[in-house]
Amino acid sequence: MKFIILDDDQIIYHSPLPPGDVVALQELLRQANCLVPSFVDADAYSVETYIAQYARERTETTFLFDRNLYSQVVALAKGSRATENARFAAAVMAFASCANTQIEPNLALYEGAASGARRAWKRDLEIFHKADDIHPANWAALALGYAERFDRRIPGKRLRSELAKNFDPAAKLRFYGFVYPIALKMATISMAGGKADKKMIELLDWMYHCWHFSAPATLLATRALSHDPPKDIFKNIGSMDRRRALAGVKNAAWDLVYITEWFERIKAQEKANELTVLCSRDGVLLKVAELLRSA
Repeated sequence: MKFIILDDDQIIYHSPLPPGDVVALQELLRQANCLVPSFVDADAYSVETYIAQYARERTETTFLFDRNLYSQVVALAKGSRATENARFAAAVMAFASCANTQIEPNLALYEGAASGARRAWKRDLEIFHKADDIHPANWAALALGYAERFDRRIPGKRLRSELAKNFDPAAKLRFYGFVYPIALKMATISMAGGKADKKMIELLDWMYHCWHFSAPATLLATRALSHDPPKDIFKNIGSMDRRRALAGVKNAAWDLVYITEWFERIKAQEKANELTVLCSRDGVLLKVAELLRSA
């Protein structure tokens, strides 16, 4: 980052936002409890955490966006009015820019394609890339309520990026193919009822006999098969409509995909000199990620 000057232990950098707005963004995100970093013992909601890490170690940081966050950013860039959830997305964009971090929407693209949003992905990805170049002051204005929408929407144009060349909306992710059977089995066991410990043992026995192990899925199961499971793990699982019920299983599987990808990056982060921050407002996803990091 060209604005950083390192002098012994002192780091001087030029912030693109006034100090008060930076503090307000940090507190907004902290209250939302929406970030799970691949590191510990440092404040994930402080811009200076990332600035200092880059200045001292040249460590890059990537923010891994989930589908909802990606969609809200694209909608704002198209000129939509900033709702409460959209202001959160704007805050993440402003914060990421101030912190000199990269934003990665790859998994969000695959999730969207898997759910049927294949036609407009090129246009939306171009809009997202252009949105990433919007000055953080404009994102902060939306996040902090100074403005309701951008003055001008970003037009979608033909996409020429490397991601567009490599992305196949019909492709199946290896991680998804691995975790979906576990999510389906987990949902089946949860619907059958019974005591929490017996349900957990049944899943572990199945994983053992099928040689199908996943640490993120096992931690998700400790919540899904507990005596008081969160209601939003398997959305619409009790529906008589088979498609709606399976859509809930697929949603849980995609949560596991994000966590698995994030965890794989943790394993390689020392060698790659790159940190990864999982960004979402999905409480179950974030809780499982936190449990996995501390395991």
